[in-house]
Amino acid sequence: MRRIPPIVFVALPAVCLSAAVLFQPSHSGTTSVPPPALVPRTTVEPALPLRLDLEVRDGLPGDGEPARVEATIVAAAELLDVLLQWDFPDGLEASGVAAGPQTLAPLRSGERRLLEVPVRALRAGDFAIRLEAVFRLADGRQFRTQQGVLWRQGQAAPEGRHHAGAYEVMGVPVTEPLP
Repeated sequence: MRRIPPIVFVALPAVCLSAAVLFQPSHSGTTSVPPPALVPRTTVEPALPLRLDLEVRDGLPGDGEPARVEATIVAAAELLDVLLQWDFPDGLEASGVAAGPQTLAPLRSGERRLLEVPVRALRAGDFAIRLEAVFRLADGRQFRTQQGVLWRQGQAAPEGRHHAGAYEVMGVPVTEPLP
């Protein structure tokens, strides 16, 4: 059997290390692969400068007070030409609401307005009430949004899902790969 000289045990690791250093990218300022960028967490949908919140308040039957739909309108920016359109289903009577779109005075940034509409159910059931808003920003862009609420009057409905005219969308952040 042939014996390996001891110098090989020292020289072999030194050659391997020097070869590894030669094939590394230079660290003089440019790299072959850029470092990963920090991506801020984003939401699935952007926020609109107008928020609509709907709530149905049941009236007190002993006092003769009718139920009412309360719409809270919150502006996050200067809004011009705000048009509101109520959509009440059949079997629900709303008083004090015009048949067509209602025009609101311009809303300032941070302003809140409360609208109340008295409603009366003509029958028992579930009533999907919607409020649609069309508005224009000071820079000329125009947007349309809507919000809905479900009012259960009388006998409870069978189990299931009610979306009050809305729809659901599954969303993932943009940074995740899509199938």
